[in-house]
Amino acid sequence: MKFDFYLSEMSVSDLHGGGLTLQRVIREDLADIPCFVHVNRFGVDMPASAKFLDRCINLTSFWEQDAVRSKIGRSMAATLNKKLFFIRLHAKKAARILAKKIEKKSVSALVCPQGAVSIYTLEELKRYKTIKYISWVMDDHLVKYINGNWEYPKGVEQVFKQHLREAEHVFVISPAMQDFYRNRFGVESTVLFGSANLHTRDRRPDLKAAETLKIGYFGAVTTWQLDVLQGLATSLNGTNTQLDIYSAVPKLPAELCVEGVIFEGRLNPDLVLTTMAKYDAILLPISFMEKMRSMSEFNIATKMSECLASGVPVLAIGPGYSAMIKYLKKNNAAVVVESNNDEDFKHALGLLRDEKYVSEILQNAERLAISETGTVPMHKRWLEIVD
Repeated sequence: MKFDFYLSEMSVSDLHGGGLTLQRVIREDLADIPCFVHVNRFGVDMPASAKFLDRCINLTSFWEQDAVRSKIGRSMAATLNKKLFFIRLHAKKAARILAKKIEKKSVSALVCPQGAVSIYTLEELKRYKTIKYISWVMDDHLVKYINGNWEYPKGVEQVFKQHLREAEHVFVISPAMQDFYRNRFGVESTVLFGSANLHTRDRRPDLKAAETLKIGYFGAVTTWQLDVLQGLATSLNGTNTQLDIYSAVPKLPAELCVEGVIFEGRLNPDLVLTTMAKYDAILLPISFMEKMRSMSEFNIATKMSECLASGVPVLAIGPGYSAMIKYLKKNNAAVVVESNNDEDFKHALGLLRDEKYVSEILQNAERLAISETGTVPMHKRWLEIVD
C-alpha cells in the first residue's frame, strides 16, 4: 500500500521516540510519502528529520500561533486549544487546505493520531476525498483513567471508534492497547512498537562491592518519568551507586540535584547505544501517578527496545499494570521493581551486582532484541500488513 500523505499531530522527528519509531520500522517506505501533514505545532517545535522537511505541511491552530499565545498567555491558549468546538473548527480549515493541495480524488494515508485533531481532520477530509488509510496509534492522549474507569472526552469516543473501524488496518503500540481496543471498540489490531538493533559489549565479569555501580538514564525528564527518577535519586545514598542522566532539558529539576546524580545533557540518537554500553545498568522509569496511567498502562516506549538492545542490564521501575513492566517481567528481561519505595530500590541495586542473575536477564534481553524488538522483526511485521 502506497501512501499519498502522512497525517498526525506528531512529526517524523529525530528528537522524539515516535519519530524514531516511524523511521526504524517503516524505513524506505517513508521516502515514498510525498506529503507529511502535522495538524498542530509539534512539527514547528520539534521539526521533522531533514530528509522530510521539504515535504512537511504544518497546520497550526489559531490558539497555537505565537502572537496569540503571547497576547493571552500559553496556559489560556492551551486550554482553549483543547476545546472540542475549536478542535473541530481547526479540523475543517485543515481539511479544506489539504483538499486543495492534494489533487487526487482517491487517496491513501498513514494516520498516527495522537489526539482529536488528526481524527477530526481526517473525517472532514472525507467530505472532499475518497480515503483509504492505515491508523497507527502510538499514544492515546484522549483516554483518561478517572475514578477507576477509562473515559474519553464527551463526543469524541464515537468518532474515534469510527476512525478505528473504518481503517484498512490498525497498528497499536502495545498488547495492552490491543486488548483495550478489542474490548472497547471491537477492533482487531497488530502490535508494532519502537525497535532497536542489538548492540553487544564485553560486560565486566564481576562488579566488586567496593566499585561504584553506574546507572545511565537516557530520555525525557517529564511527568511520565519524574516521580521514579526522584524516588531512585533519594535512594542512592549509602549504596555506592551513581545515576547519570542524559536528556535534552536545559537543566535538571531541583529534586534531582542530589548527591549521586550527574546531569550529562543531550545525546544524539545515534550515540545512545554506544554510550549505554559504558554503564552497569540502564534505567527505564515509568510513572506511578494516576494522571499518567494512560501512558503507563498502554505505552511501550522506543526506549525500552533500545535498553534491551544495549547489552546492559535494564532496571525497569513502574507500576505492575504498566505495559513495559508486564512485557519485561513476562520475559524475565530486566530487574523489575513494581513499587516506588526505598527498600525495593535498594534490593534492585543489589540484584544488579548479582553476576548470575544479571547474566540470565541479559540472555533473555538479547533473545528479545533478535526475535521481537529489533528493527528486522518489526519491519517484517509492518510489511506483512502493508504489502
